[in-house]
Amino acid sequence: MKLTYVVIAFLFFSTAALAQIPTVDWVPNPAVHKLKTEFTKESAVVLEDKRLHQFVKDEKKGLIMEVSGRKLIKVNDDKGVEMYNKIYIPLSQQSEMIEVKARTIQPNGKVVNLPADKIFEVEEEGRMYKKFALEGVEKGSEIEYYFKLRKNASFFGIEMFQSSATPCQDAELTLINPEYLSFTVKGYNGFMVNKDTVISEQRIVTATAKDILAIADEKYGEKEPFSKNVQYKLSYNLSKDKTVRLFTWDELAKNLYNNYTNLTEKESKAIDVFLKQLKIAPDAGEEEKIVALEDFLKSTINADKEGIGEDAEKIERIVKTNVASNEGLNKLFIACMDKLKINWQIVFPSKRNELHLDESLENFRLIEEPLFYFPSTGNFLEPDNIGYRYPFIQPFWAATNGLFLKGTTIGTFKTALASFDEIPIQSYEKSAHNMDVFIKFNDALDSMEFHSKQILLGYGAAEIRPLYNFTPKDKLDDLNKAIIKSVAKSDNIKNIKVANTSMTDAFLNKPLTIEGDITSAELLEVAGNKLLVKIGDVIGPQEQMYQEKPRQLPITMPYPHALDRDITFIMPEGYRIKNLTELEMNITDKNAGKETMGFISTYTLKGNELKIKLHEFYTITDYPISMLENFKKVINASADFNKIILILEKK
Repeated sequence: MKLTYVVIAFLFFSTAALAQIPTVDWVPNPAVHKLKTEFTKESAVVLEDKRLHQFVKDEKKGLIMEVSGRKLIKVNDDKGVEMYNKIYIPLSQQSEMIEVKARTIQPNGKVVNLPADKIFEVEEEGRMYKKFALEGVEKGSEIEYYFKLRKNASFFGIEMFQSSATPCQDAELTLINPEYLSFTVKGYNGFMVNKDTVISEQRIVTATAKDILAIADEKYGEKEPFSKNVQYKLSYNLSKDKTVRLFTWDELAKNLYNNYTNLTEKESKAIDVFLKQLKIAPDAGEEEKIVALEDFLKSTINADKEGIGEDAEKIERIVKTNVASNEGLNKLFIACMDKLKINWQIVFPSKRNELHLDESLENFRLIEEPLFYFPSTGNFLEPDNIGYRYPFIQPFWAATNGLFLKGTTIGTFKTALASFDEIPIQSYEKSAHNMDVFIKFNDALDSMEFHSKQILLGYGAAEIRPLYNFTPKDKLDDLNKAIIKSVAKSDNIKNIKVANTSMTDAFLNKPLTIEGDITSAELLEVAGNKLLVKIGDVIGPQEQMYQEKPRQLPITMPYPHALDRDITFIMPEGYRIKNLTELEMNITDKNAGKETMGFISTYTLKGNELKIKLHEFYTITDYPISMLENFKKVINASADFNKIILILEKK
């Protein structure tokens, strides 16, 4: 009997111990840890990264959130010591820091605690932090710090766990909330989420990941979408209705649509008066209206993300002051489009260079600036960005999926429904950075004279055109010379001509052209009786791509584009080119039977006139790692051409 009671008692206390609500522990007497073999050559390794988000009741504020975190880092060399000898813990305006602790555990086991008076609150680059420098840090030490803060409850969360500098052996996020609240929790890029459990009327979900590698900066690679992270959102209030999902995409669509389209009678009249300034022909087509309205609003309204002044979201105030928040500008845009009978939809893009929207997890924190989609044209407009004009939007916001809020009428009630669909990007033929170059020797054969014309289309022009519209007039000449000098390596530039700089030229995709006459001795060298012409320099510096470590990220191009360069070179009489064959290059790759990228260089020689044609192209935005080697060959081909020096010798 006694044995039975002992067993029962053991099981009872073991179960009670296992059923404790998780905490982020601060061990009084820490021990030095041993690194896993695969991380011994790293400058620093995060041994543990434990985070806890807990919803608790506050007598005054109701439901609030307590956020705790503990990080333990081992520094292996001087670089690691430098990386972590100062720690920053970010603060928000709504958060209240309750506790911060930090210490160094030296290789011999000695613990050096950081005094509380050496933990400072600082503001750097507009953000608030708790900042402190650890004491007694040396190679082989472990740095440990802990914090706990309170803030307003948020039913949407994102926690990133992968850095570019330091791997992590053990990462964990725990979410604790009242039993009646049910959250959807998802891990991304290998983060595992365990089934929720209920302990003492608290619902607990834990997500874990082991042996997280540092995610390096790589050319043509976007880290954020591929970084390990955990996201959550409140899905059900079980105390009210177990079947009604909260915070759905449809609910977001309805609320945003109502917010943007409900106008008072005064607001409607104010829009009518405001639009009288916009001169649009009565028989104008929809695209004419879109282009004219966009130019009018972006040229007239001074908008800011946070809003400038009071009532920056109120239409009556905006049309009087021409000042708006981005939200106010969006509402004004929509009201004007409705008045002009333009068919529109709101779209929130899943940005290719940021965390992607997930149709199955309605994380409203990822909903930021909108696009407008026009079903009749299939094109998009970015209302908050004065640097892009219809039909071009930020390239990373295209070639992706997006959340479309489609207006509909149910009886007499107007609302919107949500659905995910494709946001295509403009085809590669529409974006280019072309060149037309004519080059010859001067009479003394000691320098080169050439005419360079850059021809920019689509996104190529979108990157430069705003400079011509927002640079002061007295600085435009400097701007022109800087652009031409980027391919000329000379300050001797004359006869500059620029065309199609208007922002509205984007609609018809008029080529932005920048040209001038240049004299330069930089392209010429004399070697005995030979003339060396740096013909490759006329296309300007080119990217080179090398990969010493295994590639982690797929290849992401900002936008599909082509680069066509036509070079005409007039040789001096009595000379011939010794190494013409170096000008011939043909590197392409096919995916599913189609060429998706390539660099092709050809030439023709008639008398003393050499014509060189270069065609470089990338028809898609995203290439898998399996295409890395071919991608490098194409990218490096233009850099190889840039190094070509023609050898001219006397006949």
